[in-house]
Amino acid sequence: MKHQSYGFSNKQLLLAAVCIVVAATLLAAALFEPKRPIKEEWVPLNEAVEAALSEMEKRDIDEGKMNTVEGSPAEQNSVQEAAAVDAGKVDAKEEEQHTSDAKLDINRATAAELDTLKGIGPSKAQAIIEDREKNGRFTTIDDLLRVNGIGEKLLSGIQESIVARP
Repeated sequence: MKHQSYGFSNKQLLLAAVCIVVAATLLAAALFEPKRPIKEEWVPLNEAVEAALSEMEKRDIDEGKMNTVEGSPAEQNSVQEAAAVDAGKVDAKEEEQHTSDAKLDINRATAAELDTLKGIGPSKAQAIIEDREKNGRFTTIDDLLRVNGIGEKLLSGIQESIVARP
């Protein structure tokens, strides 16, 4: 009697076994790969978005309390306030800091506000604004020395009344 063959040779069986072992190894490596840490640079953006959304929700709630009758003066005032905020008015927090310190922020001050400082006239105020637009915000008060017409003596006279907020 002849030995019956099922159609697979030893070479084919060996190749199939090797392929199965390689596939199992790759699957195990993929499943047990250590997880990569999440980049932290996205966290501040998420916090800023959450803060903005919570502020908007508070504003919506406040508008809901003020609206007693459609078309009432209260509704018109709240719409005007919302438009003013959207138009780029100074943030309440920034304004609170400005008034509590009673110091002029050289990164946000207008030419008229800078002109009120001792020793700063209209031309130096304009030079400060032009330097700020050209070179970016002032990181410290000493950065004012890069403006033409402002020296150590003038800076020492006004440094008690100014601040450089980011």
